[in-house]
Amino acid sequence: MQILIGRPDINKYMNTLIDIVESMGGSVRLSNENRVSFRPDLTVTVPPVADQENLYALAHETGHLMDYLEGNLDYDQWISNRPYRINAEMKAWVNAYKLLKDIDAPLDEWEQHVQKKLFTYFEFEEVS
Repeated sequence: MQILIGRPDINKYMNTLIDIVESMGGSVRLSNENRVSFRPDLTVTVPPVADQENLYALAHETGHLMDYLEGNLDYDQWISNRPYRINAEMKAWVNAYKLLKDIDAPLDEWEQHVQKKLFTYFEFEEVS
C-alpha cells in the first residue's frame, strides 16, 4: 500500500487501483515532476495526492495499460496518429469508468472531469 497525501477515502480507491496495476505486471510511479502518463514499460505515473482528479487520472491510465496488454493499444500509433490517439483516449475513459464502478469509487465529479479532459484532445495537435 502506498501512502498518498490528501483525502483518506480517495487514498483507499487509489491504492485499490495501484493493486490492480501491479496485478497486471505494471507499476505506479508517484511524481509531481512528471505528467500523468502511461508508458509501454507498463509504468503509470500520477501525482501522490489522493483527490478525485488523480483518482480519475489513475483509472484512465490504467485503462491504457489494459488496452496495451490486450494488444489494443499501439503506442507508436498513439504518438503519431491523431485520429488513432483520440480513439484510444476514448477507450481508456470507458475502461476507467468500468474500473471505478467495479471498485465502487465515487463518480460525482466524473462527467465534468471527463468532459474537461476530452476537450484537450482536440485542443493540442502534438503529444510529447
